[in-house]
This record gives sequence, C-alpha cells and structure tokens, in this order.
Amino acid sequence: MKKSLIITLTLALLSLFAIGQNEVDATHIKRSTDKVKIEGKYYYIHIVRKGETLYSISKGYNVSQVEIAMENPDIYLGLQVDQALKIPIKDMDTSEFDLDDEYIYHVVKRKETLFSLTRKYEVSIEDIIAANPEVEQGLKANQVVLIPKHKVKTPGDVSPQESNRFIYHEVKPREGFYSITKKYGVSEETIKRFNEDLVADGIKLGTVLKIPQNTNDTILFDEQHFTIIKDSESIQASKYFTPDVVCDTFTYNRWRDVFNISLLLPFTQETAVEQSDEFEEDQTSEIHARESRPKSQISQQSSYFLDFYQGLLIALDSLKKEGLSINLNVYNSAKSATEVEKLIQSDKLKNSNLIIGPAYPECLNPVSKYSAENRIPLISPLSPNNHMTSQSPYFFQVNPSFITQLEEFVKQIDICTGANIILIHENDSTNQGMLNSFKSFINDRISQCKSPNFIHFKEVTYKAGSPAPDVQERISHSLSLDRNNLVFVPSNNEAFVSDLLGNLNALATVYKYSVEVYGFPRWQKFRNVQTDYYYQLGLKLFTPFYIDYSRPCVKSFIANYRDAFRVEPTQYAFQGYDVAFYFLSAMKKYGVDFMYCLKNIEVELLQSKFNFAKKSAMGGYENNAIRIISYTKDFDIKLLEVKREIQTPLPAIYINEEGQDKKEAIW
Repeated sequence: MKKSLIITLTLALLSLFAIGQNEVDATHIKRSTDKVKIEGKYYYIHIVRKGETLYSISKGYNVSQVEIAMENPDIYLGLQVDQALKIPIKDMDTSEFDLDDEYIYHVVKRKETLFSLTRKYEVSIEDIIAANPEVEQGLKANQVVLIPKHKVKTPGDVSPQESNRFIYHEVKPREGFYSITKKYGVSEETIKRFNEDLVADGIKLGTVLKIPQNTNDTILFDEQHFTIIKDSESIQASKYFTPDVVCDTFTYNRWRDVFNISLLLPFTQETAVEQSDEFEEDQTSEIHARESRPKSQISQQSSYFLDFYQGLLIALDSLKKEGLSINLNVYNSAKSATEVEKLIQSDKLKNSNLIIGPAYPECLNPVSKYSAENRIPLISPLSPNNHMTSQSPYFFQVNPSFITQLEEFVKQIDICTGANIILIHENDSTNQGMLNSFKSFINDRISQCKSPNFIHFKEVTYKAGSPAPDVQERISHSLSLDRNNLVFVPSNNEAFVSDLLGNLNALATVYKYSVEVYGFPRWQKFRNVQTDYYYQLGLKLFTPFYIDYSRPCVKSFIANYRDAFRVEPTQYAFQGYDVAFYFLSAMKKYGVDFMYCLKNIEVELLQSKFNFAKKSAMGGYENNAIRIISYTKDFDIKLLEVKREIQTPLPAIYINEEGQDKKEAIW
C-alpha cells in the first residue's frame, strides 16, 4: 500500500514538474523566514510566486518534492500564485520558536473568516488585527494567523477590557429582551447578533451579554471581515464588500460543474395532523383539481411537501435535458430541530452547493447557521416568516412576509392622481400593528407624490353588523363624487368584508360614486361574500402567486406532471418547480456565486415572480415580488402589470414581536 502511494505521488509530481516552463531558478527562490509550529511539527510558510514550480521550491529549501506534497495535498490541482505552502523544517534548534509561548499559530482553512476565528478562540477582532495587520484586508486559505494566547478567553471570562466598544450586562431575574433594549437603547436584533450562542434558547438568568456602547455605529458583515461605519443612517449609501464576481464570465461545463443539491423536507406518515396556518394552501386564480390521497397513506401536510418535491423533480428533469448535471440528495427533516441538528452533525450537507429547505422555522434556524459558516446558499421555499433574513448573507426567503407584501402593494398603487383615499376597518386591537404599518406605508407613498396636498386620506371604522343606514352615512361622508375613491380594507374578517362590500355597492349604485376596493389575498377563499361585489367595485387583491393557464409553459408543466404522477398539480407543485428552476438556472448561468448576479437573472416561472432584495448589509435576501389581481366589470379577472412611477424605497417600518406575530397570523 505504501509503495503504491509513493508511485502515485511520484506520477503526480512529474506532472507538476512538466508544467514548469520559464520556471524560477532555485537560487532565486525567496526563502521564507516565517516559521510556525503546527501539531508538533515545524514549518516555513512559503508564498508561491509567478514562475515557481514544485521542483524549484524543493531545491530552494533543500526538501524533497514528495515531502512538500505530503504536507500540502492541494498542490495536485496545480500550484497557484500566492498559494501558501508548508515547508517542513529539519535539523533545527527549536528554541527559535520561543514565540510559541505567546501565540497560537492558526493556518486558515478554506471558507474560514475573521469572524469565525473570533468565535473559535474567543479573541476580539481588534486583537487579531493587532497581531496580524495584513488580515484587515481579508483572509486567504493556508495563511498563518497569530492568535495572542494572553487574549484568549477562558470559559466565563468576560472582561470588559476586551474592547471599549462593548459593555457587559448580567441578566437579572425577570429581565427579557424588551427591558434590556430599553435600558441600553439597542435593538433586539443587535443583541442577538453579538450573543448568538448565548441567546439561542432565549435569555437565561445570569447570562452575561455583550452590548455595543455606541449605537450609532453600524457593523457591516462580509465574508472576510467586519467594517465599522459611523452613523447608521449612512448605511444605504455605503458599499459593503462583495467578491470580485464578473457576471458574464462563467461558462458552464456539464463534466466539470456538477451541482450538489440538498433538499430537506418533512416527510411523515402520520394520519392525524392538524392543518397548519403556516402552509395553508392559498390558490390565486382557480382551485386546482386534485385526486385525494388516502389518509392511511400520507398526512395532509406531508402531501403538500410531496407535491413540492414532485414539482421540483419536473424542474430537474427539464434542466437535465438542457445539459445541467445535478446530484440531488433528499433528507427527511421531520418537524424537529433535533433531527436537523443530527443531520448537520453528520456533515452530510458539507459538499452541498445549494440547500433547499427545511420548511418549518424551528428547523431552518440551525441550518441557516450551518449554511452561513460554510457559505452555502440556503433557500427557504415555503415559510413566510422573515426574521432569519437578518442572520445570514446566504439566506434566501422565497415567500415574501406579509408586511413585505403589504409594503409592495402600496408601492404599486397609483395614488398620485388626486384620488380620494379611504381606509375602512374594524379598529381591531389584535391587528393594530399591521394597521399602523399599513397607514404608514400609505402616508409615505403620498408624501412622494408631486402634489401630496391634493390627496385626501381619511379613516373610517365601524363594527360588522351595525345598522346599514348608519354605516352608509358614515362611509358616504368620506366618499367624493368628483374624484375616484380608493377604498383600502385591511381585514380578513369575512363577515366584516361581506357587510362592507354590500354597503359600498349600494352607495356606488345609488349615488354613482366611483369606487375601487383594495383587499387581501384571503378574500379569494371567502364563501359567504357575494362575488358580484368584487366585479362591481373593481376589487384589486395582492398575492405572491398567480397562474395563467393559457401560457404554454404552464400547459407543458401540467401535462408532464400528470404523466409522471397521475394527479393534478397543486400550488405546492408549482412552487417546487419555480424554486428549483430559478436557482439552478441561475447556477448554470453564473456558477455558485450566482447571488452576486441576481439583478441579471431572468427566468420564466409558472406561478411566482422572484425579485430578491438584500434585507440588510449583514443579512440575506427576501423576495419582494407580488402580483395584483383585478376584478373587472365585464366579469373577468386580470393580472395587472404595474409600472412604478416612483422608485424611491419606502422607509422601513418596524413593529414589535407581538405585533409581528399577530400580523403574520392573519395571513
């Protein structure tokens, strides 16, 4: 076996030697003076220069090529300029390594970052940079970084002298995020970012938290280092680091570029599973016909995930016919963070180029951390909860959160034509967070119009079941006869919506008011509202999904799906196709760095429209694309293609966690 290994190494070395045209003479090799001790062995660290070969380097250090190759397995792929090689040192006085008492010598591994070193050794970024000034520009694979031993923290050591940018707070009885954020004037997100491991399971009594002292400083994260930017308001104008990726230089080769895709979905055989609001099926134009599966075979929710998987398989089949090489690995994540943790610890995801799933937020969290540490793009295909987009620059949320949909809805409505705007609701305290955000979006949109003073914005509240004459009188005071009336109804209460539309239709019919009503996606599922009202009042709804069955690509997908699975595709099947087709098409065109070329990605999808926007400098991407469906007076339903006149983004609206939960619940 040993003889076989030596022969293999020799052949590989001969191939490397053959590359050495115009090689640097061994006498011109610049010997390194950087000496390190790694796992009990002593090495020089040599940085490869242009023209150097393994042969010339071995002669320059008087070490055999085989010995160098054994310590640096990556050289079989060819020497690279600026590559760091470990050169074994023989017959030397080890007293030269007295510095070992002061430093830990860390050889940077592939994908390691300055941030990961701070977490590994519990040393501040400032201390590492002080010992290694060159790392401020970023880390390189095989680079040697000196970690000051006297700065390495022992367990429980939380000395305030670590950095003058932080203060340390010990959690007291009955303290929570809210009281701490109020005390120090920092956001909950900031506290979680600097204490990720400590608060993973919530705040516990006695935990010592790091709190940034200067809340006006914003820390931008990139893959190599942190950058401190004074004045957080300048963050939009600041350019954070991105790799030097040119979006038109990648050429896909099916023999070289085989993409490893990991799919994590909860496949269970339970029969008595309650319907979850998290993944409630929400059809947008027609309710898809579907052959029901026997409950003894598969649970209701598992059938949704199976549909998603089957739609994804149709996409993979199409892409393979176009020449894309894919290795798909499917894992059952169940609905258990414990199962996902086991999968992560098994390291089966390590070689993934893309991870799709899991479905549930509690399972997404550990996978999100893993994908960030290993720089693997992670796709959240179904959950509309957006709190994890702030935690990882590799996180993609496909389904827009409800608040994002609401914001985009307001952006796409032309309210700058002097229309009369009325907001009608029940004044329900349980939805107060959402109502406040909605009103803020409308006010901000109005302020961007050229003549905002000519736009009237009124608010009307009443309870469902109130006497019709009283309701109509109250509403009529806010309507205008000489201009168009845009009526926003932020409610999913079917009884209230039915009552309101009946009163509005009566006013529009009798008094000839020009009325357009704007509502929520769930209205399409109402069964006790007279649908004539939708058409008479020109109802417009927003939704992230819309299927035009007249399109050839939709017809082709349905036919292929029927042939393959003998059932009709559901919304989840369309979603599985869109997610796989979009991201794998992007990888085929731009490689594994596709995330830096998102603005150039144009893919024809079936029911979705993807427009991913970075949520923050340190965070990931959220799809903010929605569709607006219009009910016309000739009893037709049309998709509106809206062109925005104003491109200025609306300011972000933040509501507390309680409001967020209630807001999401209505969706």
